[in-house]
Amino acid sequence: MKSFIILASLAATASAFAWHDTGHMVVAEIARQSLSPKIVAECEWLLKMNAEPKSDNFLTASCWADDHKTRENGPWHYINYHFRTDGKETDNKPEPQNVVYAINRFSEVLRDKRKDPKERAEALRFLLHFVGDIHQPLHAVARDSDEHPEGDRGGNEFKVLPTDRHKDLQRPPTNLHSLWDMGGNLFRPSVRPLDDNGKASIIRIANAIKGRHPLMSLSNVNNLDPEGWAQESLAIAKESVYALKENEVPSPEYMRKCEDISAKRVAYAGYRLAALLQKLMG
Repeated sequence: MKSFIILASLAATASAFAWHDTGHMVVAEIARQSLSPKIVAECEWLLKMNAEPKSDNFLTASCWADDHKTRENGPWHYINYHFRTDGKETDNKPEPQNVVYAINRFSEVLRDKRKDPKERAEALRFLLHFVGDIHQPLHAVARDSDEHPEGDRGGNEFKVLPTDRHKDLQRPPTNLHSLWDMGGNLFRPSVRPLDDNGKASIIRIANAIKGRHPLMSLSNVNNLDPEGWAQESLAIAKESVYALKENEVPSPEYMRKCEDISAKRVAYAGYRLAALLQKLMG
């Protein structure tokens, strides 16, 4: 109960950039706490190579891939499994280079200790980010419709109106994807490089989520297959994410569900990231 109260309080007052920044750093913090000191030290050593002030440590490096998003690597952040909610068929398929492809690719680079350490460092930065991305339900789906026959780009074309809880933000979420990137209202904007208060805030959120979702409470948490992670996100998107109307304010019930699901998915991502790094670097 104590961790739930802390998490609810942080949802109302914390500052950070959605699942893109705050959520990714929370994933990284859960992973860091779950790793052996030896692996953490090796990660921090790698991450000092070609480091930038905004992303020079285990937590903030989880945001590096968004800082360096390009036309080439942009598709590595998601996989578009297409579906429709109107009963019609779709034959649209995911692009071959996607987040599942990227996690598998950079896992092999990080695993190979004969590689140039700078190359392994880049692979680590990508993995810190992509394992978080694949657990966000809207990074695994595109809803096709007559209006969007090629898909809604993971909910980016699905418009919503800001709730009262978002009106203090300079850029409140206006589409389904941005709403879920924020975990509803769990992961609000933070500033990098992190100062002591910023780091403490990330740690508090991570500990609160771990308190609600301990490792042993999560089924199938030891599954290290990225395709399986993406299929979980797809199932959640189909069942829960699109359960609202476009161009309306999400209901309080929907927001609670969004925050509950997001907290659990971040827990899964953190624990699985730790297990993956332990396997690749141990």
